[in-house]
Amino acid sequence: MTDYLNPAGLPYPEYGMNPGTATRDWVFAGGMAFDFQSMARRADAVSVAVETRLCLEEIEEILHAAGASRRDVVKMTCYLSDDAYRAEFWAAYKEFFGDGPYPSRVTYAVGIAGGCRVELDAIAVRPRVQAG
Repeated sequence: MTDYLNPAGLPYPEYGMNPGTATRDWVFAGGMAFDFQSMARRADAVSVAVETRLCLEEIEEILHAAGASRRDVVKMTCYLSDDAYRAEFWAAYKEFFGDGPYPSRVTYAVGIAGGCRVELDAIAVRPRVQAG
């Protein structure tokens, strides 16, 4: 069984996508500080650090909807619109995950829709519910 997760009720499905999917064993979650009304970066994403936190918070909502947490994330693929943002991104990312352990991570500098500077893709192990 597959669960399609959109806990914030954002209009992703209108555009042929979903921010999260969970199977019995895995949770796949994306995060982007994107405003669907303006089709641009959210106004509250005032810095790369804030934008990174907004993306991670969106992922965390999806993880929670699947019964998982940030500690269950095993792999992150991170996209930055400019490599010059790497240090600010790293600091916000590390702050979110605290003292670790940290998931495996790759970071690419690429073009991102709507003037966004950060987009994240997470894979987590879905915890098993223990009976009784």
